[in-house]
Amino acid sequence: MRYYIVISFLFLFSLASNSQEEKKDAQDFNYSSISIDLIQTDETAIGAKLSIPLPGGLYVVLERRAEGVDTSNDSYDRVINAARIGVHTGIGDLFSSISSKGFKLNIKNIFDVYAELGLKSTAYDSDINSFSEDDSQANIITGIRFGNSSGWEGKLFLDFSKDAGLKIKECPSGQVCTEAIEYELDKETDQKLGAGMLYNINKRSAISFEMSSSTIFDNAVKIGYQFNF
Repeated sequence: MRYYIVISFLFLFSLASNSQEEKKDAQDFNYSSISIDLIQTDETAIGAKLSIPLPGGLYVVLERRAEGVDTSNDSYDRVINAARIGVHTGIGDLFSSISSKGFKLNIKNIFDVYAELGLKSTAYDSDINSFSEDDSQANIITGIRFGNSSGWEGKLFLDFSKDAGLKIKECPSGQVCTEAIEYELDKETDQKLGAGMLYNINKRSAISFEMSSSTIFDNAVKIGYQFNF
């Protein structure tokens, strides 16, 4: 999956570079939007995301996702809520110039760099032995955006977050346990690598496609619709 993501990134970068001449500035990238997504792993998930801009290149992201959705009985396996504060800037603004012994290199804003830090809470509600539990972890995402903010855009990102999956609870040594199988959360640090593209249909509407790999969970494919404020 990671190889497909790298290949997709190269394709997106070349596609976005073709429309680079029409691009005005890295600051034109939109961080003010609301989106609805359909995510597919081995199960189906539905997500929603709200991004609100703040002064000084800052913005706030609110995200909610329901995984393992079963429309026949309106049930789910877990719901993930995330709140993050982000900062973004053009690479040229970040390193406006590099000077050394009379040699000067000016860097243009060929892409936007962003980083987000916040919290992610997960509510588990599984049919397995009626397992139900809540969990909260730090949520860190960093990446780059490139392309044309009025046409094709691409992005590459890394998600460093602790996450949890269900595992069988072991019987303590020296104790007699019942035959019933009990489950608990197995917390691990997950690393997701992802690539995505977004096509701005017009000033207000856009469609997106995204792929990501995970060191804990199944690889994911996401398609969505985005409304720009």
